[in-house]
Amino acid sequence: MSTAISTFFNQPAALFTTKSLTITSIGLFAGVALSFNAIIMPSLRRVPNTTALPIWANAYHIGKNLQVGLIMTSLATGSIVYYKTENPYFIVASMTMTSIIPYTIAFIAPINRTLFAVLDTHDYDLQKGQKSGQTVVARDTDFELDQLFIKWDLLHFGRTVLSFVALAVALYGSFSSKAISSK
Repeated sequence: MSTAISTFFNQPAALFTTKSLTITSIGLFAGVALSFNAIIMPSLRRVPNTTALPIWANAYHIGKNLQVGLIMTSLATGSIVYYKTENPYFIVASMTMTSIIPYTIAFIAPINRTLFAVLDTHDYDLQKGQKSGQTVVARDTDFELDQLFIKWDLLHFGRTVLSFVALAVALYGSFSSKAISSK
């Protein structure tokens, strides 16, 4: 079995495929991340927070699994490309993508917890995208939500920048002289 796997990864088509998967997964992550900064968050700031918070929560839940999968794909395929070619740009791109996870845990997760706590406190029904009870969001909570959305968007932009740096590094690596050689 290991011989078959080794044979597969020694073929030029397999190397091309793993390079393509690395670049594609990083590019998709960068695009999704940018769409949050350029489209979703600005749109949410134009509607009342009682509407914006459940929408943000839904978008977060959908995007979280997609983005973790894209990070893991870039790590796995970028590591294979590095192993087969010793092209350092692919491992640097993969590690840059992987650094998004501790960045998110350190800086964005506390804001996420606060936003979800507000959501839970005010009894929102995520499935319907509306409040299920009669609780009214107080003005100070509304101001706090505005500030949290702005801070979340700013910190999320750090993830967007990291992903575009990783994409640039991987693209450069695919056209560098190291991209031609393989073990």
